[in-house]
Amino acid sequence: MSVAMKEQKPAPRPWRMLFPLFAVLALGLAWSAYWIIASSLAQKAVAERRAALAERGQRLDCSEERWGGFPFRFEFTCADPVLTADAAGTAQASRLRAVAMAYNPWHLLLLVDGPTRLSRRDGAGLTLNHDGILASLRFRDQTTPPDVSIEIPKLDIVGWYTADDILIHTRPEADGAMGLALTASMSNYQPEGRPPLTVAAGSLLGTLRADGTLSVANIALQEGQTIYKGQGEVRLDAVHRIAGQLATETNDFDGLMRILEPHLDMTPDQFAGLKAMMGLLGQNSKANLIAQDGALYIGPFKVADLLPLY
Repeated sequence: MSVAMKEQKPAPRPWRMLFPLFAVLALGLAWSAYWIIASSLAQKAVAERRAALAERGQRLDCSEERWGGFPFRFEFTCADPVLTADAAGTAQASRLRAVAMAYNPWHLLLLVDGPTRLSRRDGAGLTLNHDGILASLRFRDQTTPPDVSIEIPKLDIVGWYTADDILIHTRPEADGAMGLALTASMSNYQPEGRPPLTVAAGSLLGTLRADGTLSVANIALQEGQTIYKGQGEVRLDAVHRIAGQLATETNDFDGLMRILEPHLDMTPDQFAGLKAMMGLLGQNSKANLIAQDGALYIGPFKVADLLPLY
């Protein structure tokens, strides 16, 4: 009986052991086909978008372009990028990389190597030295602007401003508005002919409306133990100067005056009058900060002239 059972035992089928290998090969071929097709579609979409922007006077030029990223990324590299907007000027950098994961193409990462040069049409410009800028763009669909996060480390606008780190976040809101959040650490502003103005920490939370008005829910600046904060609305006037009003307050009036005194366009008598008026309110002083007609006021006192931003 045992002999008969041995004779009926099915022959081994070693080819079944190859099933996992065949499955992996099939999956690899399918993924490769997906990547090739999706990469081609991405390149076509980018080319069409660049052509459409070029018709509106906005161009991206590269000394060398390269696509890659197989197998898990879509990656575009642009050497010596020059972004031109005919109505404004140009922005130049050392290298631009755009990266999206193949399984999540709606999340785009942009990496910009400095230095960056911003130039206006009249030839004036700024040089920005910085470590690599990282920008994250999350798209919901093809019509809604993306959620954007930008980190700018070790920023140095030569001869004007430095910051250890700047974070910017934007997201679309109703009626064409854009939510905005900004933080900066160890900012140092260097006005011409005056001592530097240092702010250890700064933040802004607001909404940029479609008409160009910035509604400030909160702005806060801190240096040492002195905190200065406010809320209100600002915009740019016809010649691109800041205009608007913020209701502001501080926890340390004397400390704030020590910080601001070298930077205010006031005579000693005017400064003494400002200190006397604000001093009546105690250390936790409140006052309106008003920008109008190219001048900046704290309450009724003019403290500075405002120049066009561009």
